[in-house]
Amino acid sequence: MASRIDQRGAAAGQDVVAGNKTVNHLYPPQTRAPGIVEQLLEKLQSEITKNAEVRHTVESLQYFYERKAKDGVIGLEAKLTAGNRDHELYLALAKKEQFAKLLEKWSMYASAQEIFAYLLAGVEHQFSMFVHPQIGALDEVAINQLVSDRIVLPTIAECGTSVFTLNHSLVMGMVYWLAEQCFVRWHE
Repeated sequence: MASRIDQRGAAAGQDVVAGNKTVNHLYPPQTRAPGIVEQLLEKLQSEITKNAEVRHTVESLQYFYERKAKDGVIGLEAKLTAGNRDHELYLALAKKEQFAKLLEKWSMYASAQEIFAYLLAGVEHQFSMFVHPQIGALDEVAINQLVSDRIVLPTIAECGTSVFTLNHSLVMGMVYWLAEQCFVRWHE
């Protein structure tokens, strides 16, 4: 016959437990300094409230308006054709146009221009450093996965859902817009 343990008279400095005890410790959330995009979005919100519009393109964004064709293949259509991706031309043109319209819509605010310059620089960096070097070694699906993992998803996550929201099509539009401007290419 099993013996029973009687703890009625037990005393301890803490809880008396006759088995397992689960303790949940709730810590306050870690606070972190806002990132560059978050800071610029706050500044943009202030500019919108104050109706502080500009009539010029900030230097960091102007850089991306100057084509950098090093290989003689100029424009989105030529880049897609050279990379055997001309089958995506129709959607690429539509997405590029969608991004160009968003860029134009927000061009009157210096902070929005800074946000786009920052995001475009990130897209161009990720494409140049991690996607383009793999173009000869990977098939199209693997390249698409790299673009999604290294560019599309992180860019969407970085912007959140504040003043303007980026989605997959808009971020791909950024990639295609950069191809039009000769900053990215799908050929070796």
